[in-house]
Amino acid sequence: MCGIAGNFSLKGETFSMHHLKKMANAISHRGPDNEGFFIDKGVAFAHRRLSILDTSAKGNQPMTSKDNNWTIVFNGCIYNFLELKQELKAKGHSFVSSTDTEVIVEGLAEYGVSFFLLLNGMFAIAAWQRNEDAVYLSRDRFGVKPLYYWFDGANLVFSSEIKAILQHPDYKVKLNLAALNEYFSFQNFFSYHTLFDGITMLPAANTVR
Repeated sequence: MCGIAGNFSLKGETFSMHHLKKMANAISHRGPDNEGFFIDKGVAFAHRRLSILDTSAKGNQPMTSKDNNWTIVFNGCIYNFLELKQELKAKGHSFVSSTDTEVIVEGLAEYGVSFFLLLNGMFAIAAWQRNEDAVYLSRDRFGVKPLYYWFDGANLVFSSEIKAILQHPDYKVKLNLAALNEYFSFQNFFSYHTLFDGITMLPAANTVR
């Protein structure tokens, strides 16, 4: 299953490891096998791993591309990663693991965010592009893997589950009354809002920067 979480500061402020670990601990049930953290110039990524492909440490996340330009955290499964891996090898990329995660990060190094369009699978991905100082969030075409985010004008906060966002020191819990009314009316949500004010689910088949 795995779980991802993180914070991106538009002001370039460093996010504390203490709060990043609190966010990761909130989704620890999603990945009991390993935890990993990455903090650098305004970006902070956390990952909780459920080891399936390549259970060695070579598959741990966050993972950075060989050219050091891309760092990602990823939840999901890419069905065509072996085909994509062969194409990338033909273009000169080398691999040290048998994970689909490494294929994603090397694919981003080769093609940029257009590589997301080549992925056949279920996924939620957060990717930091170092030379552009940009974070991208991407979700699979059918929205199988969840990805929530909150933006307060200064920080973009994301996670596989809302409970990790609630651990962010700047988020104040407040009920989304419009979403509550929608749920009481239809016993369902027909939008991507949640019961937590300001927290939104990234729509399926979308990549945002």
